[in-house]
Amino acid sequence: MSTDIRLRNYELDFDGKHSPQTQAAIARCDANADPQWKHFWDGCVLAAARKQSEITSDDVLAEFETLPRPPGTHNLAAIGPAMKRAARMGVLRATDRTVRSRRPEKQGNLHVVWESRVYA
Repeated sequence: MSTDIRLRNYELDFDGKHSPQTQAAIARCDANADPQWKHFWDGCVLAAARKQSEITSDDVLAEFETLPRPPGTHNLAAIGPAMKRAARMGVLRATDRTVRSRRPEKQGNLHVVWESRVYA
Protein backbone atom coordinates (compact mmCIF):
# COMPACT_ATOMS: atom_id res chain seq x y z
CA MET A 1 0.00 0.00 0.00
CA SER A 2 1.37 3.37 -1.00
CA THR A 3 1.64 6.15 1.55
CA ASP A 4 1.98 8.80 -1.16
CA ILE A 5 -1.07 11.03 -0.72
CA ARG A 6 -1.48 13.89 -3.14
CA LEU A 7 -3.91 16.39 -1.71
CA ARG A 8 -5.14 19.38 -3.60
CA ASN A 9 -6.35 22.43 -1.68
CA TYR A 10 -4.68 21.15 1.47
CA GLU A 11 -4.88 23.79 4.18
CA LEU A 12 -2.92 23.89 7.38
CA ASP A 13 -4.92 24.70 10.48
CA PHE A 14 -2.61 26.97 12.44
CA ASP A 15 -5.32 27.59 15.06
CA GLY A 16 -4.87 24.02 16.27
CA LYS A 17 -8.54 23.09 15.87
CA HIS A 18 -7.63 19.94 13.96
CA SER A 19 -4.69 17.60 14.25
CA PRO A 20 -2.55 17.06 11.14
CA GLN A 21 -4.14 13.61 10.76
CA THR A 22 -7.64 15.09 10.87
CA GLN A 23 -6.64 17.77 8.38
CA ALA A 24 -5.34 15.10 6.03
CA ALA A 25 -8.58 13.11 6.38
CA ILE A 26 -10.67 16.21 5.62
CA ALA A 27 -8.57 16.93 2.54
CA ARG A 28 -8.93 13.30 1.38
CA CYS A 29 -12.72 13.47 1.71
CA ASP A 30 -12.81 16.61 -0.40
CA ALA A 31 -10.36 15.28 -3.00
CA ASN A 32 -12.33 12.03 -3.39
CA ALA A 33 -15.80 13.60 -3.58
CA ASP A 34 -17.56 13.36 -6.93
CA PRO A 35 -16.88 16.61 -8.87
CA GLN A 36 -20.50 16.90 -10.03
CA TRP A 37 -21.73 16.43 -6.47
CA LYS A 38 -19.37 19.20 -5.31
CA HIS A 39 -20.68 21.55 -7.99
CA PHE A 40 -24.33 20.88 -7.13
CA TRP A 41 -23.63 21.08 -3.38
CA ASP A 42 -21.93 24.47 -3.79
CA GLY A 43 -25.05 25.73 -5.57
CA CYS A 44 -27.25 24.46 -2.75
CA VAL A 45 -25.05 26.18 -0.16
CA LEU A 46 -25.56 29.44 -2.03
CA ALA A 47 -29.33 28.86 -2.31
CA ALA A 48 -29.69 28.10 1.41
CA ALA A 49 -27.48 31.05 2.38
CA ARG A 50 -29.60 33.44 0.32
CA LYS A 51 -32.76 32.29 2.15
CA GLN A 52 -31.54 32.36 5.78
CA SER A 53 -29.20 34.54 7.82
CA GLU A 54 -27.71 31.46 9.49
CA ILE A 55 -27.51 27.90 8.19
CA THR A 56 -26.12 24.48 9.02
CA SER A 57 -25.33 21.59 6.74
CA ASP A 58 -28.86 20.30 7.51
CA ASP A 59 -30.28 23.32 5.66
CA VAL A 60 -28.04 22.68 2.68
CA LEU A 61 -28.92 18.99 2.65
CA ALA A 62 -32.63 19.91 2.63
CA GLU A 63 -31.97 22.19 -0.36
CA PHE A 64 -29.98 19.44 -2.08
CA GLU A 65 -32.81 16.94 -1.60
CA THR A 66 -35.19 19.18 -3.57
CA LEU A 67 -33.17 18.62 -6.74
CA PRO A 68 -34.89 16.28 -9.23
CA ARG A 69 -31.91 13.94 -9.72
CA PRO A 70 -29.12 15.00 -7.37
CA PRO A 71 -25.75 13.39 -7.99
CA GLY A 72 -24.27 11.32 -5.22
CA THR A 73 -20.89 11.01 -3.65
CA HIS A 74 -19.47 7.99 -1.89
CA ASN A 75 -19.06 9.67 1.51
CA LEU A 76 -20.99 12.59 2.97
CA ALA A 77 -17.92 13.47 5.03
CA ALA A 78 -17.22 15.74 2.05
CA ILE A 79 -19.89 18.11 3.40
CA GLY A 80 -17.51 19.70 5.92
CA PRO A 81 -14.85 20.63 3.36
CA ALA A 82 -17.60 21.94 1.07
CA MET A 83 -18.87 24.29 3.77
CA LYS A 84 -15.32 25.53 4.32
CA ARG A 85 -15.00 26.05 0.57
CA ALA A 86 -18.13 28.24 0.68
CA ALA A 87 -16.51 30.27 3.45
CA ARG A 88 -13.37 30.77 1.34
CA MET A 89 -15.60 31.95 -1.53
CA GLY A 90 -17.23 34.55 0.74
CA VAL A 91 -20.66 32.90 0.94
CA LEU A 92 -20.46 31.88 4.61
CA ARG A 93 -18.62 32.73 7.80
CA ALA A 94 -18.25 30.16 10.57
CA THR A 95 -19.60 31.19 13.95
CA ASP A 96 -18.33 29.84 17.24
CA ARG A 97 -21.65 28.05 17.81
CA THR A 98 -22.85 24.54 17.12
CA VAL A 99 -26.30 22.96 17.16
CA ARG A 100 -27.55 19.39 17.15
CA SER A 101 -28.67 18.05 13.79
CA ARG A 102 -32.43 18.09 13.23
CA ARG A 103 -32.21 14.99 11.05
CA PRO A 104 -33.03 11.73 12.88
CA GLU A 105 -30.48 9.73 10.88
CA LYS A 106 -27.71 12.05 12.14
CA GLN A 107 -28.47 11.04 15.75
CA GLY A 108 -27.87 14.50 17.15
CA ASN A 109 -24.44 15.15 15.59
CA LEU A 110 -23.09 18.62 16.24
CA HIS A 111 -23.12 20.99 13.29
CA VAL A 112 -21.37 24.33 12.94
CA VAL A 113 -23.70 27.31 12.61
CA TRP A 114 -22.63 29.37 9.60
CA GLU A 115 -23.49 33.04 9.09
CA SER A 116 -24.65 33.86 5.58
CA ARG A 117 -22.82 36.66 3.83
CA VAL A 118 -25.31 36.66 0.94
CA TYR A 119 -28.63 36.63 2.81
CA ALA A 120 -31.13 38.65 0.81
